[in-house]
Amino acid sequence: MTAAPSVRPNVLVLIADQLRADHLGFAGNPTVRTPNLDRLAAESMIFTEATVTNPTCMPNRASLL
Repeated sequence: MTAAPSVRPNVLVLIADQLRADHLGFAGNPTVRTPNLDRLAAESMIFTEATVTNPTCMPNRASLL
């Protein structure tokens, strides 16, 4: 018996300060152009409902570790 090859998923976490979802083209903003993020979103999983561990930026980023 041989073991099945392990396939590791590609995971990319984008973190941006002061960026609201409605300021992105793929989220429906008709004015802002975000072609690269739009293309990435089209090929990715997007979480539209999320919660954070802390409403302040720095502690929230540290909680990912």
